[in-house]
Amino acid sequence: MMSTSAWAALSFALAGACFLAGYRLGDDNRGAQCEQLIQSQERQRAQEAAAALAKAQEAAFVAAQSLTAQRAAASQRLKEARREINRLAAGRECLSGALRVRISDAAAGATDNLPEGPGAAARAAAEPASDPGHGIASTDADVAAWALDVASAYDECRARIDAIRQWDQVTHGR
Repeated sequence: MMSTSAWAALSFALAGACFLAGYRLGDDNRGAQCEQLIQSQERQRAQEAAAALAKAQEAAFVAAQSLTAQRAAASQRLKEARREINRLAAGRECLSGALRVRISDAAAGATDNLPEGPGAAARAAAEPASDPGHGIASTDADVAAWALDVASAYDECRARIDAIRQWDQVTHGR
């Protein structure tokens, strides 16, 4: 399929050739034929653009359906996993408040609580059990639920990227 600029250049060149041919021959009929040819090419270009748009819209519809199906499957897997976690979790303390705060800071990009090196990390682990996490400890069920939330967010992101990739492949052949 030719680009818009290529079509414009071809139309312009054809119009110039038709004008010169009609002028040179003094034939009004030839000028009308050239005009019809130009109009025919413009109609063809419009039809090709409409076909490309329809193809892109169909690809977007298929990608949206795929995304919806992937979301439903991920949601079902998540429900089943949550049920199994609730059955298996003992409710015992898993993460102290200090460890939770440290993990949260690391996830947020905070670097002021980072240990200096491996020795500092070992010393940090051996500190008294003061709980800057407001006295709340996470249970094994909390940690499992957090892991499922992370997995769900990842699946959602991956499904969206797959849908975009699918649409781009259909519409642009990439």
